[in-house]
Formats: sequence, structure tokens, C-alpha cells
Amino acid sequence: MMRKIVCAQTARGLRILAATLALATPVLAQQAYPTPDAAANALADAIATSDSDALKQVLGPQYPSLLPEGGVQRDDVYAFLGAWAKHHAIEQTNDKEAKLAVGESGWTFPVPIVKAGNGWKFDLRAGRQELRIRRIGRNELETIAMLRQLSDAQQQYAREVGGGSYARRLVSRTGKTDGLYWPADSDAEKSPLGPDALVMGPDTPAAEAFHGYHYRIVTPGKGSEAKYVFLAWPVAYGQTGTQTFALDSSGTLYQRDLGADTASRAKAMSVFAPDAGWQKVE
Repeated sequence: MMRKIVCAQTARGLRILAATLALATPVLAQQAYPTPDAAANALADAIATSDSDALKQVLGPQYPSLLPEGGVQRDDVYAFLGAWAKHHAIEQTNDKEAKLAVGESGWTFPVPIVKAGNGWKFDLRAGRQELRIRRIGRNELETIAMLRQLSDAQQQYAREVGGGSYARRLVSRTGKTDGLYWPADSDAEKSPLGPDALVMGPDTPAAEAFHGYHYRIVTPGKGSEAKYVFLAWPVAYGQTGTQTFALDSSGTLYQRDLGADTASRAKAMSVFAPDAGWQKVE
């Protein structure tokens, strides 16, 4: 439950950020403010009045680098303003940096306010780094949750379809039910796993991959009592995730940072035999 709450708050926070930035277009130079409070109030005022020129001055000309693909909805702007009305505060990190907390969930605006020579400004470079960290955290939590769902789907498959045997692929071959997902015309024929499986395989384009991760089923190592192992690795190492995860049929979850060669190493892994480099996730 806690993971779901964290994921929901993080996803909503990213939408709020995108909505904040989507109101502006780059032209004017970024302005410095006498205090962090003044900078935060200028941001809120610009959003509330939909003043694009003011937003350029508050956030600076490079804000498009923080916008997600697909744009934002007006409801997300209203969500930010509603959260602001309920609670907002400056959290002083040190004498040169502060964070803007908005709403009652503990969410902070990803772009910090830093002290420059002539006042306080929003630091977009640090904001990009913070967004990357938050995106990775969200994706990794979503991946762990999905691995648990895949395990549940395997149990259902073994009971209802496999006669006690487990699926060896995520998506069934055409006309067959040899994977966890297959298209069905009725609920009675529905597969244990939904159509999300179609964007989970190793060949899924990066932009379409399920929360930034690829998945596959691999064989447990020699001597293992596991019946199957799910493997999940980041599509873009360091951008969509850093940890590679493995979940076996006993419910034991492992993680490992495979480094810059994560994609090639994960794709080449046909058997999972955890060594000292793999850590159990409690």
C-alpha cells in the first residue's frame, strides 16, 4: 500500500510540475527575488493568472527541458492551485538553498530555489536532476509492484490453464494460450495478465515500455527450487532506472545494478543464478 501511495504522489507531482511549466514560452530572462518566499509567491501568482511572460521570468528560458512528452491537462494546473491554497511553505535546506512544499501530502516542487549573487532563483539544472531521480524512484517502485502482479498471474495460469505448469512467455503466440496474455473475446476467456504485457517485452520501443522497464521470463539456475524467474531491467540505464530486478516463484525479490551495459547483460541472461552481486529486497 505504501508503495502505491508513493507512486501516486510522485506521478501527480510530476503532472503538477508539467502543468506549472506548460503555461510559459521561453523569451525573457530569469528574474532574481529578494527571498525564497518572494520567488515562490511569484510562481504561484504567474500560474494563477496564466501569465506566460511572468512564468518566463520566474522559471527561466530553459523550462521546456522539464516538460514531459504529450503535454499537460488544465486540470493539473487547477490541482497545483488547489494544493497551494491548502498549504504551502518554504523549507530551508541551508543558507543557500530552499524547497517549496505544496499541498498536504509532503510533495515539494522539484526545482529548488537557490541563492545567486543578486537574489534567489529557481535552479532548473538542479530541477532536471531531481526529476530524473524521482522518475527513477517511481519507475522502480512500479516495477516491483508489477513483478508481484506477474507472480500472481503465474499462479492463476498454473491453476486455470497450465495444469500445474507455468507460462514461459509473457505474450502467447498467435492462436495459443501459452503465455500470460492472449486477446480474448469474453471475460470467460480472459488471460491472467492484461494488455500491458504487450509493452513489457524486450523488443518494446523505449518510449512505449511499461514505466521505463523491459521484462522477460528466464529459467532458474541449476539446483534452484524455483519454478520460474521474472527479470526486469531499465530501458535506459540511469534515466528510466538503475536497478535490475528478479523475482522467483517463491516470492524472493533480488536487485542488482548491472551498470551501463544493463540492457545487453539482461537480454543475454537466459538463466538466473544469483551470486553475491545480487541483493535480496525485503
